Amino acid sequence: MSPITPRQFCQEQLLMLGDEELVPSAQAATLEILHSTVMKDPDAQTFEARLRVLASASADDGTSMAAAARVAQVLLDAWQEAQQAE
Repeated sequence: MSPITPRQFCQEQLLMLGDEELVPSAQAATLEILHSTVMKDPDAQTFEARLRVLASASADDGTSMAAAARVAQVLLDAWQEAQQAE
């Protein structure tokens, strides 16, 4: 079985998003991260690097960036778990 691609991972996360009740700013950040990844279709290393950069943002970068950073960290953790499960 071949490893899951970033596009497949994000598509799965988007499908599961409908089952979750998210704070609007977190939902917007999640949708933006997932949609942009699906559209750009990066390789696994690029995807992980982008998530790491986003996850490094803090409240000093603004409320929206802080929300995106928290979302990116959750996605990064889930991505790494998916990679280890392969």
